[in-house]
Order: sequence, then C-alpha cells, then structure tokens
Amino acid sequence: MSPFWNVKPPKNDDEYFERMTKSIFTAGLNWSVVDKKWPSFQKAFVQFSTGKIAKFTEKNVSVLMNDAGIVRNERKIKATVHNAGEVLRLQKEHGSFAKYIGSFGKDEERLLSDLQEKFQHLGVSTARTFLWSVGYKLTPNAEEKKWMTGHKEA
Repeated sequence: MSPFWNVKPPKNDDEYFERMTKSIFTAGLNWSVVDKKWPSFQKAFVQFSTGKIAKFTEKNVSVLMNDAGIVRNERKIKATVHNAGEVLRLQKEHGSFAKYIGSFGKDEERLLSDLQEKFQHLGVSTARTFLWSVGYKLTPNAEEKKWMTGHKEA
C-alpha cells in the first residue's frame, strides 16, 4: 500500500466521495476489514455515484443493513447518504469538490473544521485521514509524524 503522502488525487468528485466514505467506514476498525469488503461496498453504494446515493431512502438503508458484504453500521450508512447530498451541494456551489477543497488555500484548520461541520461521521482524525487519502498536503500532527518516521518507504 502506498504511503498517504504519495497518493494520486481523485479523478472526479465521486472518487473524492468514495475515499471519504472509506475513511469513515474504516474509523474504529482495522483498515484491512474494510479493505477486504471494499468491492462489496462499491456494489452496494452503486460505484459511489453521489447522484444515486443522495436519493437513497430508508428502504435502501434497510437493504444495506442486511448486506453481509459490507460493514453494517446504520449511522455510517445514513451518513454516507447525507454526505452524498452534501458533495452535490458543494459541486453546485464551487463547480467541483476539488475546487471546494482548493477554496481554503493552505488554511488546513479552516478546511478541517468546515469538513467536520458539513459532513456526518467525519471527526477530526477521520477528516485528516480523508485529506491524506486524497493527496492533500496536511501538516503532520505529532501522531502522524511518529507514524511517518516509523514507516519509511521501502
């Protein structure tokens, strides 16, 4: 697996949304559990099409809660539906999710705060994980510096 600091940026807004969702579902779990189930997540969440997921109903959530191929956490599933709508809203406002992130310039604290305010189930560490996963150049915090120095590239 590539280190976060060498990640390629997402190609489109659905890919940003997919990486956000993966960060959310991985929070509190061993990342390999979610990683192994990811093909099932992609199928269950219609390849992370924000337009389709934003229209999910309680019935869709119930179906997903019975899907053994994914992590069945109702709060995270409902957050995914909400977050799809938020990505669509930001697309309309900024033109794309990448432009939304870019609108903060280098003010990573304001960006982190805004992400946590707008998106459900995106706490500070999950927001940081998401930004690392899309190639955003965060200033590493103490824990990240420790991890980085212990995991040099081979």
